[in-house]
Amino acid sequence: MSEAGVPRAVALTYARLLLATVFWGGTAVAGKLVIAGVPPLTAGVLRYGAAALLLGLAFRRRLPNPAALGPRDLAMLLAIGALGTFLNHVLFFFGLVFAPAAHGALIPPTTSPIWMLLLAARLGRERVGRAQVAGIVLCLAGVVLVVRPERLATEGGAGVLLGDGLFLLGGLTWAVYSHLSRLAMQRLSAGGILAVGMAVGSLLLLPFAIAERPWAALTTAGAVSWLALAYLTLMGTVLAFLWWNVGIRRLGTGRAAAFSNLVPVFGVLAAWLVLGERLSAGQVFGAGLALVGVLVCQDPTRWRRSE
Repeated sequence: MSEAGVPRAVALTYARLLLATVFWGGTAVAGKLVIAGVPPLTAGVLRYGAAALLLGLAFRRRLPNPAALGPRDLAMLLAIGALGTFLNHVLFFFGLVFAPAAHGALIPPTTSPIWMLLLAARLGRERVGRAQVAGIVLCLAGVVLVVRPERLATEGGAGVLLGDGLFLLGGLTWAVYSHLSRLAMQRLSAGGILAVGMAVGSLLLLPFAIAERPWAALTTAGAVSWLALAYLTLMGTVLAFLWWNVGIRRLGTGRAAAFSNLVPVFGVLAAWLVLGERLSAGQVFGAGLALVGVLVCQDPTRWRRSE
């Protein structure tokens, strides 16, 4: 690749990471539409099971060869499925049982970059520079303005605290998943890892989905719920996860981490566009501040040196 092509390749990776956060931002709205007709854990099985099938077909020539996998590879693939699909899904939805949805939009995506930077520095031996720290701070400040935490001040109790704790664990789970995915991609393809990980997660979710007794709900769910589930599967899972994994492989866990802060920003924008919720001037300013934070965190002067 020529020197002129390096920035273009990096720019394409950043564009895909940005689109992944846009798609993930829309999952909050889509999720509400889905669970109006389909039980949440059943929706997880359908979402990740269909995604695993699509990814398996698309990357069938790159799927891991079971005969060539060692114990370490098998353990890593199982951990990726258990953390990135099963546990992340369960923690988020049970967090929503105890705490407001706004807490779920704020805590996991804004804490996971912090966990990821710590893991990158401690385990991945990536250098965490001042630009990354400053960018994360700006992103956090912007997200706080977007979600307007002053509206949550009147909500309290042990239940909310428990839900917030589950969301916090969800952020940590996502950080560990991202780190393990990057390690696995040193030997295996991104698409193959996703297909296997989602298949594992779907199998782990299956007995809990059966316990929901979803049969009647599945026969009466409306077209809107099924269309929203299709969005979750194709946009919020297949493309978003694939582009995310490619991003952390090419840019490093720490530099990709800042994009997680944009998920609640795009979530608010999706709620405005789809559900008609109005944005205040402070929220618009917060969204812009979060975008600036991502740019600062990326430190473009390092692009050529890191590629």
